[in-house]
Amino acid sequence: MSAVAVSAATLGRRVGAYLIDGAVALVILIAAAGAFAGISFATAGGFPLWVAGLLAYAAGLVWFLVYTLMQGGGGSLGMRALGLRLALLPTLAPGEEEVAGARIGFGRALGRNVVWALGTVIVVGYFSPLFDSSPWRRGWHDRAAGTVMTDVVGRGVEVVAAGADSAGDAQPAPSSPSVPTTLPASLVLPVDEDTALAGWTPAGAERPVPTPAASSGVISFVPGVSDPELYDAPPATPPASLPVVEVGGAPDAAPLPTLLDEVPDHTRMSGHGGRPDADHALARLVWDDGTGQALYGRSVFGRNPAPESGAMVFPVRDETLSLSKTHFELAPGEDRTLWVLDRYSTNGVVILRGTARQQITPGERTRVRMGDVLEFGDRSLRIEVAP
Repeated sequence: MSAVAVSAATLGRRVGAYLIDGAVALVILIAAAGAFAGISFATAGGFPLWVAGLLAYAAGLVWFLVYTLMQGGGGSLGMRALGLRLALLPTLAPGEEEVAGARIGFGRALGRNVVWALGTVIVVGYFSPLFDSSPWRRGWHDRAAGTVMTDVVGRGVEVVAAGADSAGDAQPAPSSPSVPTTLPASLVLPVDEDTALAGWTPAGAERPVPTPAASSGVISFVPGVSDPELYDAPPATPPASLPVVEVGGAPDAAPLPTLLDEVPDHTRMSGHGGRPDADHALARLVWDDGTGQALYGRSVFGRNPAPESGAMVFPVRDETLSLSKTHFELAPGEDRTLWVLDRYSTNGVVILRGTARQQITPGERTRVRMGDVLEFGDRSLRIEVAP
């Protein structure tokens, strides 16, 4: 499915929508409490005051359900007033129909509000959106429900979200200025021999190569132009009326000068068959299945990463669909150090250094060293040799 451009709502507009919805809920609760309390006083206690309080809370609960239903559809009163709407993230599993911008429905909205209420009990839940450095500013309640707050009037930060083939998170498109984008001269080649073509035979019979005739000093066959069936035929006999002149042997031509011995050594291709020298690799990666890989420049890894300018992309086998489409990248620094960058993936990247575990921040480069283990989704790799 093609990419969808949506706008992430700013925190100021989200707070404004909550204030409007809170004011509406407060007015309804006060009006219900006043009405039932007035009935209790008018009946001189015939309508108990505690029953009036329960009915007032029941009215507040009914409004909460109506508010949740509105959130799952076109938005609450505050959201509609400020042009905001709750939407689903792109789905992780292929074949489903949840896409960026779809309405979340009553069930997800209810779960989101319950998590929000539980988070506010410990106060810090109010500030959980500040913990997300992405343009979405997703709080605990958004992460639990798999939702984002979008700006339908286009006043927020525009984010390009993939369709159903994405891996969970909408991929913001900020470029990382600190990551070098110039590809080194060397290329990443497979460490082991490629056995995918072992035993392969062409489908059709191989076209026979014509047998060259004895050299006569004249070009008599041009590939693709001359007819091979006539190439082996004897040359035509010249007419009897034309004299045949025998040409004597030409003197041996002087050998042409060669410059091969004058080519500087640093311009020659090193390694067997043009393969880059292993000593020039930035790092050697050992995957969790034992496969080794040499790293020569900025490389992007994921379940199905799209081609990028100045980078090499490597799809990673992921049967459990635990990786994002573009999950992370490894890139060299100016002093040949090695850095990892989480590309706003769903399950993140963890650096395991000895017994210490470090969850890296999406969008921020983190240096890795020899012996570090990168864990991402259900896959992992070890940095075996690095600067």
